[in-house]
Amino acid sequence: MEHQYKDIYIIQNVHLALEVLFLLEKKPYTFEKLQEELRISRQKLQKILTFLLESEWISFDEENKLYRLGIKNFELGVSYLKHLDIKKASKPILEEVAKKVKENVYLTTRVSYEVLYIEKSEVEREVMILSRYGRVLPLYASASGKIYLSHFDEKELENYFKTVKWVRHTPHTKTPEELLKELPKIRKEGYALNLEEYEEEVVSAAAPVYDYAGKVNYTVTIVAPSYRMTKEDLTGWVKEILKESAQKISVKLGRIR
Repeated sequence: MEHQYKDIYIIQNVHLALEVLFLLEKKPYTFEKLQEELRISRQKLQKILTFLLESEWISFDEENKLYRLGIKNFELGVSYLKHLDIKKASKPILEEVAKKVKENVYLTTRVSYEVLYIEKSEVEREVMILSRYGRVLPLYASASGKIYLSHFDEKELENYFKTVKWVRHTPHTKTPEELLKELPKIRKEGYALNLEEYEEEVVSAAAPVYDYAGKVNYTVTIVAPSYRMTKEDLTGWVKEILKESAQKISVKLGRIR
C-alpha cells in the first residue's frame, strides 16, 4: 500500500511539472501567477520549480522575477529533429499537393553539387514523364538546384562556378551568367522555375524547405510536361500551393512560422 501511495505521489508531481512546462511554453510566469494557474501550495510549487531549475528544464530571470523555458527543451527538440524521418513526415504533404496539381511531386535534397530526388507522390496521366525518384540532376539545370544555389554564400558560389562542368542539355539551359543574375530573385521570392532547361518539353517549379536553424536542406518540386503546365500556371496558382506545402514541411522540421 505504501508503494502504491508513493507511485501516485510521483505521478502527480510529474503531471504538475509538465503543467509548468506547458504554461511556460506560452509565455514567462512569475511564481505567484504559476501558483494561481496550478492552484497548489507554495511549498509544492517551490519543490517542482527547484527540480526543473536544477535540471535546466526552466530558467529564472532574476531581474524580472520570471520563470522561462530552459535549454533542455531546445536540446530535446533538436534531438527529436535529428531522428525525424523526413521522408515519412513529408509523404502526406506531397500526396496532398499531387492531388491538387495532378502532376508528379517530389522531395529533394542536395548531395554536393547535385540534386537527389528522395521521396515522391506520382500521378497517372495519359502522358507520363520519366520518374525522377532516385535520380540526380545538376544544380544549375533544375528548379530545386536553383533554390540550393540561391542560398549559397558568395564564396560557395565562386567555388561552384569554378568547379562545375557546364553542359548545355537543351537550347534553354541557362548560361552561368544568366543563372547568377537569377539567384537573388529566387531567394527573395521563395521559388524557382525550370523551363525545359534539362529536358525539352519538361518544366518544374520548386520551393525551399527550411529547418529550425533556417537552413535549406530540402525542397518540394513539381515536375510536368510543358504543354500541361504553362509558365503562367507555375508562377500563379501552382506557386502558391508549392510554397504552402514547403512551409508545412518546414514547420515539421522546427521552423517557426
